[in-house]
Amino acid sequence: MRKEVPQLDNNLTKEEFLALIVDSFQSVVFGTVDQSGNPHTNVADIELLRDGKLIFATTYQKAFYQRLMNHFRISITALKGTETLDSVGFTIDGDVEEIDQRYLDEIFANHPEMNQISANHSERKSILRTFAITPVVGSIYDLRQQPIF
Repeated sequence: MRKEVPQLDNNLTKEEFLALIVDSFQSVVFGTVDQSGNPHTNVADIELLRDGKLIFATTYQKAFYQRLMNHFRISITALKGTETLDSVGFTIDGDVEEIDQRYLDEIFANHPEMNQISANHSERKSILRTFAITPVVGSIYDLRQQPIF
């Protein structure tokens, strides 16, 4: 289970902002485009933060994987909260690239639910590919406080 989002203030650093995504937000909406420029969205989890990059995994058998491979720009967004005025959200635009598979073991070690998801699919881990998002621009908004952060 991911942590609650702490109180935010103007002292929030880039590294703290990125760590907050990994620690506090479960599922993230990924915006990509296909070869014709048509928009698509997918949901996946950001699992790790390494060297200022957000790490996630997806299977190479999905159209999502092909869009990631064909277009290196991505936008991600997530919202946490049950009602508008108790919500915190963020958006990041950045570059995405497939990275070394060695991160899969770390993802599985840090997120035991991955083993549960793969329990009845022994080949699942072998079809996962890891990606890193290098953030270019981002924003966060916290509607839990006034004025809005």
